[in-house]
Amino acid sequence: MSMQSRTLDRASRLANELVVDALFIVRRYPWHWPAVAIGLAIGFAGGYAITGLGFLPFAAAFVLGGLGMNIGSDFRFITRTPTRILLMDSSRVIGLPTRLLSEVPADQITVTPSGPAMHLTIRGVVHVMARQHLARLQRMLLQVPAAT
Repeated sequence: MSMQSRTLDRASRLANELVVDALFIVRRYPWHWPAVAIGLAIGFAGGYAITGLGFLPFAAAFVLGGLGMNIGSDFRFITRTPTRILLMDSSRVIGLPTRLLSEVPADQITVTPSGPAMHLTIRGVVHVMARQHLARLQRMLLQVPAAT
């Protein structure tokens, strides 16, 4: 079973209806970039203190910078059912939806370019998504009439 299939299955169980598409999005906290910078600095300094200039300072900086990136982010999914658009929390460990946050009207979602990514604003909260998923998101935002 693919990760996309697992995501749709878990999201469908949380929504109590079929989820036809789901996109992974990230919300950055205000301390996101400071946490990355601190992780890089501590990792490099710690590695340098142990071995001097070599592989370890750069590897430790990479690992702790990534940890800072993880701590400074909130992982979510925006999902589409036949009748609704839903915002769901995601697990940091397994990358699957964990709980339903809210239903979101399509008119409260805007997308703007931001360098190599896209800013997806949902009710005034900025999220980041991959640029290659823009066409999928636009299809998700189209209103589909409910099945009768």
